[in-house]
Amino acid sequence: MNEFLSVLLQAVIIAVVPILTTYAVKLIRQVAANTAAKTDSIKAQGYLNEAAQAISEAVEATSQTYVDFLKQSGKFTLEAQREAAEKALAACLAHISPAAQYFIESVYGDITEYLATRIEAEVRRQKKESSVMVGVPLGTVEGIPE
Repeated sequence: MNEFLSVLLQAVIIAVVPILTTYAVKLIRQVAANTAAKTDSIKAQGYLNEAAQAISEAVEATSQTYVDFLKQSGKFTLEAQREAAEKALAACLAHISPAAQYFIESVYGDITEYLATRIEAEVRRQKKESSVMVGVPLGTVEGIPE
């Protein structure tokens, strides 16, 4: 009887091991694929965050160092607007890593066009934020007496 059980156990093991191995290999491949997808997503998100940060900082810096002065002196013309956009674009390109630039170009095409569009959107966003704060009555801001 012991010999029969031993032979039966060996037969079951011989039959089950390849099946379990196949499932284990499939599971490992699936985990690897999911990990690769998450890694790519994290990298992409990092590149886009890097670009967004560079755009925001470039627009703020250009506004602070160039646009505000021209507006105060009354010399902010259409040509000055174009020059401000070019300065912001150059600042963005200088602060975005080559890897992020490559990623943006591979996903969106021309990086200059992508950044120019995003810069315009950021300028508009910052204008809205500053106009909202300017229009707030002082009595409604906490800690400031009327």
